[in-house]
Amino acid sequence: MATFEYQYITTADKRDEAIEQLSHLNEISVDIEGDSLYHYNERVALIQISGGDRHYVFDPFLLDSVLELRPLFENRAILKILHGSDYDITSLKRDYGFKIGPIFDTALAARAMGMVRYSLKELVFRFFQITLSKEHQKSDWSIRPLSIGQLDYAAEDTVYLSQLRLLLIDEVSKRGRMDQLAEEFQVMENLSWTRKPFDPNDYIRIKGANSLPPEGQQILRELVAVRDQLARDRDLPPFKVAHSADLVRLSVDRPLDEAAFTEIFPKGRITRDKIVWLEAIAHGVTSNKPLAKKEKKTGGGSGSPMTRYQQKLFLRLRLWRDKQAETEGVEPAMVLTTPAIAELAKKKPETIDALKSIPILRQWQISHYAEPLIEEITSFISSG
Repeated sequence: MATFEYQYITTADKRDEAIEQLSHLNEISVDIEGDSLYHYNERVALIQISGGDRHYVFDPFLLDSVLELRPLFENRAILKILHGSDYDITSLKRDYGFKIGPIFDTALAARAMGMVRYSLKELVFRFFQITLSKEHQKSDWSIRPLSIGQLDYAAEDTVYLSQLRLLLIDEVSKRGRMDQLAEEFQVMENLSWTRKPFDPNDYIRIKGANSLPPEGQQILRELVAVRDQLARDRDLPPFKVAHSADLVRLSVDRPLDEAAFTEIFPKGRITRDKIVWLEAIAHGVTSNKPLAKKEKKTGGGSGSPMTRYQQKLFLRLRLWRDKQAETEGVEPAMVLTTPAIAELAKKKPETIDALKSIPILRQWQISHYAEPLIEEITSFISSG
């Protein structure tokens, strides 16, 4: 049972009343629940908003529309506080076209102050000694009616965000990382949903696919295509039709009849479609379609693989990055990401202007680390 009051908004009049109350504030806290664990194409199933001492749970499945929230989300005089904002921002943009901003992300702020455990549950317990329940974390949020327990769980996710922001921002300021947060928040505002259409050749991204012989890859490609079609037909996420590891195993063992299939998988969800899987294996064995090219590792960067010389510089820069992160008491990615190090190793910038020409680098990284990075690079080059 929630220890605070909130309103579950399912009617237009209550929606409009809530928006009116929230529109006069200078900040609101936002979270959503999605149904990605239960459907092929996920949707925003709940929108939670807290402002001041008012807490609301808007239900897009029962309301005639939630587009009336647009002015609230897009009003730049109102700060939006989120935790792990990328999912919320991209989901709301995907479903409703909302362009949310400005934002403050408490997860990123916690990382900037050096915390390695920064889930909302961890932060709320650390700062308020309150344990958030995660009982309904994997609920099917698309089913109506929702239970009181589910609504309590959803509402709780925005209650503490405003207080958390005040506590975190002071520590981040002391560490001199406010410029980092400002830039990263702007990047997050501009994020968009990036799920690309299904491509059977994406089988090559599955763990173990690269090590399969050609015939095994042909089979895996057919199995992945069948899984996607079954998932679409049943409105399920693909992993609920069959796990990728099971498809790789079928590609290795290649059962050709029901008895052989049952010997490999005597039970489990994959057995439901054994006839379909067997047909896919048979098609794969006889397929003559060109295989996907194996993905080459490039040390985390984009484009062509690194040369041996570049790899040596990559390792040197990564060592510097790790030591710098240890000195600052933050995780390594809060100094430089691995892809950023790879780009530095490839481009070998020796001046600030050259650093600024590398798109993957943020301005705060150049401001904080330009001098030591250039020193490491030039020293490496001069050493031959």
